[in-house]
Amino acid sequence: MAVRRIILVTFICLAVTVGVLLAVRTGNAARVRLMVHAGAGIRPALDELGSLFQERTGVGIDYNYKGSACLLPDVCVSEKGDVYIPGELYYMQQATDRKLVKSYRVVATMSTVVIVHAGNPKNIKTLQDMARPGLRIGLGDPQAVAIGRAARQALVKAKVWKQVEKNLVMSAQNVTELSNAVKLRHLDAAVVWDATAALYNEKEMVTISVPTKYRVVSPIPVGLLKFSQHRGEAEQYIDFLASEEATKVFLKHGFGRVPKSEAARKTPGGTKG
Repeated sequence: MAVRRIILVTFICLAVTVGVLLAVRTGNAARVRLMVHAGAGIRPALDELGSLFQERTGVGIDYNYKGSACLLPDVCVSEKGDVYIPGELYYMQQATDRKLVKSYRVVATMSTVVIVHAGNPKNIKTLQDMARPGLRIGLGDPQAVAIGRAARQALVKAKVWKQVEKNLVMSAQNVTELSNAVKLRHLDAAVVWDATAALYNEKEMVTISVPTKYRVVSPIPVGLLKFSQHRGEAEQYIDFLASEEATKVFLKHGFGRVPKSEAARKTPGGTKG
């Protein structure tokens, strides 16, 4: 009887100890929060994906949203953060060249489109139409935001950059400024990402496709920062963003799918990949 009681008490103590250890481990996981530096144009999808990731894992996400060119100085100066998601490979390559990123992979794409007022009162149907004198055109600042670089590339391809530049009345620091300015009729037209245009309905603005020969497609890379304090959780988050479940969320928000060969490839930091 005494032996049986000792065994029972021992079993209970072991069960309590295991429970406490599991509770502590779970509590620690719940307290882990990843710092993610991300381009402002990717925010709609990343907000939803961050919530889904926290539901799955208990790991929270704190986003630092800014224009892509502004993110890199943040990372360089602070040397803090776990994941880096600029809106263009150009900025990721700068980060890898500076040995700030251990590896990265592409998880989605964005493409350039033109947005105009609902009803298209200025009858703007092409990139070339944006060169008509008297129009109020908005573009991203190419020194501050990926959409600015992409818009200029598209207009140069269409051979109307110099003419459109004469109509430029806004050089925005992020793509949201441009879309809101068109919606409020401060601008007649702007070049934005397709994922940004997808946030608005036809009563707010009209989206005009850019032909393939002029269109700029920007892959969205996700990189693991070298000074991450939560490398395991950060890698888990990056894998989640590359999953089919995450791809469906990106597609829902107007982003494009990445070819399977590219999506599966992890590029080491510091290489040209």
